[in-house]
Amino acid sequence: MKKRFVRKKKAFTIIEFMLAMTFLAVMLMGITAITMRILEIYRKGLTMREINANGRDILNDLTRTVGGSPIVEHINPEASNGMNITPDDIKVAYRNYFNETMMTSNGKSVQAGGVFCTGAYSYVWNTAPAIESVRKDSSNKNRLFLINDNYYKFARFPDTDRTACAHHGGVLDSTKITGVEDDSIVSLIGDNESDLALYDFVVLPATQNNKTGQVFYSGMFILATMRGGVNILSNGDFCTGTDTMYSSNVESTQQEFNYCAVNKFNFAVRASGQTHNTNQYGER
Repeated sequence: MKKRFVRKKKAFTIIEFMLAMTFLAVMLMGITAITMRILEIYRKGLTMREINANGRDILNDLTRTVGGSPIVEHINPEASNGMNITPDDIKVAYRNYFNETMMTSNGKSVQAGGVFCTGAYSYVWNTAPAIESVRKDSSNKNRLFLINDNYYKFARFPDTDRTACAHHGGVLDSTKITGVEDDSIVSLIGDNESDLALYDFVVLPATQNNKTGQVFYSGMFILATMRGGVNILSNGDFCTGTDTMYSSNVESTQQEFNYCAVNKFNFAVRASGQTHNTNQYGER
């Protein structure tokens, strides 16, 4: 009687199957981690790109607006006592075209907002700390610069009389600007997913050519997201992602950290427009 040969079927053992599944799981976790990291880098890249684009738009607007603005008649300080120029005289002359308000955040003094008057248009802004304080408590609205009871992150409007820089002894009379046509207000920083805002905007004391009257302005501004825990007073690590002197409007998680980006912009522009008592060559 012939013995029947039965071929044994080959199959994975339980241990081999578990090893294969473990290897596959580790590989999938690695792919997921790499994908998430790529998405984080892509998100931060888009945010920085948006900041750079918005910053360039602001620089271009400043160049066009200030470049075509009329020269200021008395931009240089004048001695109020008829003798020597005092620090108060310098402050009054400076406040004719630039003014700011400050606030305290976690024991540190930071800019809340400001105005820059060019003689043709004026710029008004409110910084991220001030806006955030209003988002948390609407009663803090008195910290903001308002145009017709509305606040803007950064806006421009016609102001040939420099009413936005109205002052008395170098101090603003009011941070509320009224009588401006709403359709003439141009917002230069809008509301979007990145939630961009200024953290500082400074115009340095201007210089004037005594012969032509042309005025040279220079300054800088810091543009950043309001998400991700931005701290511009940090020594290098501006995106904390967790603790921050400016509490984020959303919880500062790792996801929010990916939306954090900061950039500083410098500008230098010359006002060479004509005034009523200058000729086409800028001579008096």
